[in-house]
Amino acid sequence: MKIERTKNTIRNTKWGVSQKIVSILCPFFLRTALIYVLGAEYAGLSSLFTSILSILSLTELGFSNAIVYNMYKPVAEDDEDKICALLNIYRRAYLIIGWVILALGVILIPVLPYLISGDVPADTNLYILYLVYLINTVISYFLFGYKMAILSAYQREDVISKNTLLYNVILYGLQFVVLFAFRNYYAYAIIIPLATVFLNLLNNRAVKKMFPNYKPAGEIDSDTKANLKKSILGIMIWKVGAATRNTLDSIVISMYLGLVAVAMYNNYFYIINGVITFLGVIITSITAGVGNKVATESPENNYKDFHKFHFYYMWISGWCAVCMMCLYQPFMSLWMGEKMMFPDYIMFMFCYYFIMLKQGDINYVYYQATGLWWEGKMRSIIETVLNLILNLILGKYFGVAGIIAATIISFTCIYFYGSKFVFTKYFKNGRLMSFYVDNCIYLGTIAGAGIITFIITKAITNAIDFNIIGESSIVLILCVLIPNIIFAVVYSVGKQQRCYIRGVYNKLLRKSN
Repeated sequence: MKIERTKNTIRNTKWGVSQKIVSILCPFFLRTALIYVLGAEYAGLSSLFTSILSILSLTELGFSNAIVYNMYKPVAEDDEDKICALLNIYRRAYLIIGWVILALGVILIPVLPYLISGDVPADTNLYILYLVYLINTVISYFLFGYKMAILSAYQREDVISKNTLLYNVILYGLQFVVLFAFRNYYAYAIIIPLATVFLNLLNNRAVKKMFPNYKPAGEIDSDTKANLKKSILGIMIWKVGAATRNTLDSIVISMYLGLVAVAMYNNYFYIINGVITFLGVIITSITAGVGNKVATESPENNYKDFHKFHFYYMWISGWCAVCMMCLYQPFMSLWMGEKMMFPDYIMFMFCYYFIMLKQGDINYVYYQATGLWWEGKMRSIIETVLNLILNLILGKYFGVAGIIAATIISFTCIYFYGSKFVFTKYFKNGRLMSFYVDNCIYLGTIAGAGIITFIITKAITNAIDFNIIGESSIVLILCVLIPNIIFAVVYSVGKQQRCYIRGVYNKLLRKSN
């Protein structure tokens, strides 16, 4: 079956953006209501449970990515039998993974009180609430979570986005009603696993309707099985670092500083995660198309796309980072009040953390599409161990700032090492140093644009007495103009980047006419 990459990317982006807007705004309002109605401790408790169960879910990391990767070629060749066989092994693996996560979750129950500094809310049973979150985590493994691989392999994430959009509206709508009607955290929490069951049924119905011939049946050949095992282990190791960054931070903060500090940290991280989620629409929309193109076209053609995608993505991510620098603290003051705010220097650390994460996203898309997880396995082992050690040491002496610094240091140390494999194993064009230079230019330009924009916005807002709406409007206008002008001037020095800028300008000019 021929995949219409451009059409699917546009469709995935459209629905992905809609779904992400809802998935960002609804939890934002819900988290706000939870803190004001029940207290920051409840938001901290929710974040702690989510972090613990994210660690347990590392059991699954690698399998879904490996299955989708191995589906790219049979999808391109219309090999129905192989797709069904892969789906069959995916279903069996998900059942095993579900039971493993459930068992590990139950084993952790006696440890829960030691992960919290101070007391939990008096009217809650820590163990019952934890079990509710644990059940929600394993539901998809026992139902139809494995079927999402088909939609991803065919670049139909728009279907997943539509169903998730409906799920979010129902889930958050019911939680709002229950929270204000009963002011009871148990009633609030029990809705989550019920909504997850509904989402699984919805996704299963969509897959059966779109791909009725694909059912889990048959066995894969020995070569595919060997490659699959290697891919799974490589991905699992590789993704441990990414999955443990924020989760380790939240757990260590809870151990040292308590649930209120966890809530404050996650309030800030919620903003970062919201922007990351929005940018993730771009990554998700192009991933299957890149995988299909890697399977059908030359590395040289794919390198041209890689370079172009990375440039555009760093521009967008850099602009988001500058906006965060200028708008973070005013927004947090308006949202949570000064008592729930960190100092400016911690806010700047969050912004740097964000742009470092985004710097590797396009590289990861091609890393995933070319199946190079095994080659980069040491990257995540080093990052995870270093992050944990630094968290425990720096967190003890420097609190939240030390914990964020630990994550930044560990990620920065392994970034350049982990980035090389796509160039040395797939592109093989000797342009690795050029990639490093480009990234340094992007980081330096973003930092410079951020500092200049921050200073100008501060000077103007301090000099003129605006109300909150006027101040926000002025800052937003300056954040749109200043960094983008700086990016355009600096990036146009490079010949290839200048062509990309000119291409976007010409497209916008044609549309305006």
